[in-house]
Amino acid sequence: MKNILTILKELGIEVPKDKEDGLNTAVVENYKTVADYDKQKEKLDIANETIKANDTAMKDLQTKLDEFKDVDVSGLNQRIKDLETEKTNIQKDYDAKIADRDFNDLVKESIAAVNGKNPKAITALLDVETLKASKNQKEDIATALKALTEKEDSKMLFGEPEPNPVRTGNLIGPVQKTSGQSTDTLKDALKEKYK
Repeated sequence: MKNILTILKELGIEVPKDKEDGLNTAVVENYKTVADYDKQKEKLDIANETIKANDTAMKDLQTKLDEFKDVDVSGLNQRIKDLETEKTNIQKDYDAKIADRDFNDLVKESIAAVNGKNPKAITALLDVETLKASKNQKEDIATALKALTEKEDSKMLFGEPEPNPVRTGNLIGPVQKTSGQSTDTLKDALKEKYK
């Protein structure tokens, strides 16, 4: 870039030596170069882009807020409370089912340990609700089963299971030969037929 004094000399304007410093200072303070102008313009463009982006974000936010304009907040809060209550109830039901399953398994194992023949019948004789509420279920179930094994009216439900005989019976019944029937096998029957 040309100095202001050089430009003035080219135009035929002479600046006295004592005034050159004052002229240079005044020009630097009051006039900006093209490079300075471009830097300032770039900063201004960036600021304008930021403003546009902020305006767009504000409009989007306002649109989203308008969607909630007619929403019943107390209704939403009540719905949240209802859902939390429902979740708690579901968890309680689930926990109760798990506890029932564990209790039933414990009863079946205990009945098997004392050689119970019919678990359903024995379970029906137990005070299930009291045993479920017990702090020490395993010992209380064992005590209740021991009491049942000693009672006269329930002794028959305990003991070694009776063996199931396998292949001891004749399903068809006895085969009796009649007079005139001399064939025991198919081969004998065929011989008899084709004599």
